[in-house]
Amino acid sequence: MAVKFWWPTSMPAQLVLVQNFKAKIGNYASALPLTAAQVTAAVELCDAFVGSFNAAEQCRQTMIAMTKWRDDIFSAEPVGAPSPAAPVFPVVGAVTYTLGSVTQFFKLRDLIVASPGYSQAMGEDLGIVGAQVIPPSPDQMTPQFKSVSVNGATVNVSGSMQGMDAMRVEYAPNGGSFRTVAFLTNTPGGFTLSPEKPNQPETGQIRAVYIKRNSEVGNFSANYPVTVA
Repeated sequence: MAVKFWWPTSMPAQLVLVQNFKAKIGNYASALPLTAAQVTAAVELCDAFVGSFNAAEQCRQTMIAMTKWRDDIFSAEPVGAPSPAAPVFPVVGAVTYTLGSVTQFFKLRDLIVASPGYSQAMGEDLGIVGAQVIPPSPDQMTPQFKSVSVNGATVNVSGSMQGMDAMRVEYAPNGGSFRTVAFLTNTPGGFTLSPEKPNQPETGQIRAVYIKRNSEVGNFSANYPVTVA
């Protein structure tokens, strides 16, 4: 069974993970086991991540306010009225900051996973193991286009192939029947649609279904409107 990588890609999600880890790591000190010094170091590492994240975010918000303050000084009314005080940037708190905190956190995570008292349930509670990726059953496979763009008679689409061999694309002009217009083995991909009346715009819809070993898999996608010329 495939497993997602445990460390999130977005910084806000990383912050949530680190905060959860900090709140719970002390509960597992004796089971792992971790010394009191190791727990203290782990908490300080979390504080460094959280503190630096929050300080940078507060400074960003202050910079937005500072820019507005400057613009008001330049052009706000009533002309000649006293200006409000300038925004003040936050003071970074008294936290022990060291370089490479994320790398240190990864090493701490590896230490915990290798500890004799470690368990899967413990890792899940601390947020340091990825969730299992359960693939959809074949009858639930439904293509979804992330984007559909048209340039003249060329239609470009993007979306996940979900491990399938191909995606069969069908087109129907408004009021007409669907017909196969392309087989895509990779996305993004493109294909050409020719209007029934040359050089006249034609509006219709495209849809797709996955192909595996020359057989349809799952359901047709939603219909996506297109206008070709």
